[in-house]
Amino acid sequence: MKSTITVNGKTRLGELVTYFPTITTRLNELHIDYCCQGDRTIEEAIEEANLNSGFIAEIQNAYSDYLAKPNKELSVAELSDEQLIDLILEIHHQPERVLWMELDQLVNKLLLVHFKHGKELLLKLHRNFSELKLELEEHFAKEEEELFIAMRKREKTSEERAAISSMIHELEGEHEIAGQIIKRIIKETNDFTPPEYACPTMKAVYHKLHELADDIFLHIAKENSVLFKRYA
Repeated sequence: MKSTITVNGKTRLGELVTYFPTITTRLNELHIDYCCQGDRTIEEAIEEANLNSGFIAEIQNAYSDYLAKPNKELSVAELSDEQLIDLILEIHHQPERVLWMELDQLVNKLLLVHFKHGKELLLKLHRNFSELKLELEEHFAKEEEELFIAMRKREKTSEERAAISSMIHELEGEHEIAGQIIKRIIKETNDFTPPEYACPTMKAVYHKLHELADDIFLHIAKENSVLFKRYA
């Protein structure tokens, strides 16, 4: 399996972040969706984001610098199903659970502390976070207790592969829902920028929400663009 790619305007976003994971920071800054819309090309993303063609050269140069680093990450495309599942559980499922458990207490505290300062904002934030937490909890359970167990099986019948494909279709829909909720949170928090009246708790909530959102986007990209595509 290849370990590098040639980056150009026709490169799909899902493939780009698969082989160049650190580019996600730049894509997140520009609000370029590479997880649920990972099948778009860089050219299509540039057009939708109203960027000039120089952005392609920026990515090409950044990717060349990334390849020159001796300690770069192994591309997830080079991992087996079992290795990739283990990686997803270790660096995404577990840390994301920790984050949303911390946020669950903080968001509720924030709602009471600053209710008089920003009632509308905080009610929306509380509702959106609660919806996101519910989606993630149920989604992780389906992956860990059904999908990943089925994928780990070495020999699969055609019926078993069909069942996996059916589960993937459902889970991709849930990825889309989670992505839309996060986009609402980003918009309503003004790109995770705390208001002037923000106390340390509110600043911590915004920081942790930002961290959770970025990790979920990369998490979804690894599943949609790599693991799930193996069962298309």
